[in-house]
Amino acid sequence: MENEERQDRPKKRYKKKKIRLPIVRILGVLFSMFLLVYVVVLVYTSNFSMLETEQATHFEINDYLEVNATALRREEYILNNRAGIVAYNINDGEKVNAGGSVAKLFENTTDVENWQRYRKINDELTMLRQLGGTGHSMFVDLDTVDAQINAQTVAFRNYLQSGRYNLAQQSKLSLMQLYNERAVITGISADFQPRITELETELAGIKVSNGIGDVRSKNSGVFVSYIDGYESSLDYSKAESINYSELSAMAKKDPPSDAVGKVITTLNWYLLCPITGEQAISITGGSDHVEISIPKVISYSIPGTIVGLNQGSKTEDGLLVIQCDYMDSALAKIRKEDITIKTKTYEGLRINRKAIHEDYVTVNSYDENGMITDSHEEKVQGVYVVYGNKLNFVQVNIIYSDKEFVICDPDVTNEAILGDKTVSLYDEVVVQGKELYNGKTVK
Repeated sequence: MENEERQDRPKKRYKKKKIRLPIVRILGVLFSMFLLVYVVVLVYTSNFSMLETEQATHFEINDYLEVNATALRREEYILNNRAGIVAYNINDGEKVNAGGSVAKLFENTTDVENWQRYRKINDELTMLRQLGGTGHSMFVDLDTVDAQINAQTVAFRNYLQSGRYNLAQQSKLSLMQLYNERAVITGISADFQPRITELETELAGIKVSNGIGDVRSKNSGVFVSYIDGYESSLDYSKAESINYSELSAMAKKDPPSDAVGKVITTLNWYLLCPITGEQAISITGGSDHVEISIPKVISYSIPGTIVGLNQGSKTEDGLLVIQCDYMDSALAKIRKEDITIKTKTYEGLRINRKAIHEDYVTVNSYDENGMITDSHEEKVQGVYVVYGNKLNFVQVNIIYSDKEFVICDPDVTNEAILGDKTVSLYDEVVVQGKELYNGKTVK
């Protein structure tokens, strides 16, 4: 009976309690975890330092100056007062002795044409006979010939573009010779006899007149057929003291009516270069020896020596005077040309500009026995270098500065270096890092 009553009683239902944490407590836990991670990262980066480094490498850079220069040479006219048509028998840039013939005189144009044709064929014959000689290319390597071909090709193009057709013809002959020489070296075709025979036959069929006389140079020097009217506009003997005003006043003078060419009578010649006061400052303190490029005329650079920097004051515009002693057919004809002057060369270790900092170095004084007698610290410019597992701050001597990098002198004996160390080749220089200091552990 009791069992039945128990069964009739309604059963109690129990609800599961839901545990609810306050949102503030959850946020607190998350913040604590974030703070813990932050502290760990902070400790790691401060003690073991995430650094970015670059190696100190050897580097060289040059300073250039671009100006419009005027060539000044000692030039004397070659005169001819005899009747007849002038045909030159030497090329521009060739040397002539005092009393030597530079041209022949002919009665008519047919004789001139035959003479010029004869010379052209004879020049090619001479070249081919030289190439056919044994051992001509024995000491000439292919790379050298290819480099000469490239340079001569550039020169040939420049001559054509600037209308210097006489020089273009000479360059064409030089190119022909270089290509033939290349053929000899490579063994493609070393047999020039068929062409030689052909030219000899053609030469024999030309009726050549001896002319009615010769035009001779009174003085020895380098012959130039081109006359521009500036041959006597400036005093060559005062080249090193000429100023900007004197150059600006330079004017053409009518050459003698019977002038058929000129001769450059001295080895040394000058480039007169107008420069600004700022350009003049950049030149001072460097070497007097410079390299000069004349891209519209030659495909190579020539050496020069600064012999004058003529200004009223150090801040005024002035005239830079450069002496040269190299001469060829192209240089013998220039007068006013755009040139590029390589004035200074900076050579040392290239360092990222971001790596430069200021810190203290120890400066020691030594006695005659090499013992330290005094030590003190001075604040200097330098870089942090990774040595082993530590940072070492060393002073640098900056000799060139750019927006992105500097060039440092690695010579520790330079008086500009106060301490006993400076940056060395292949040093791992720190360019980025936090809380840098001398002696810091980084690994």
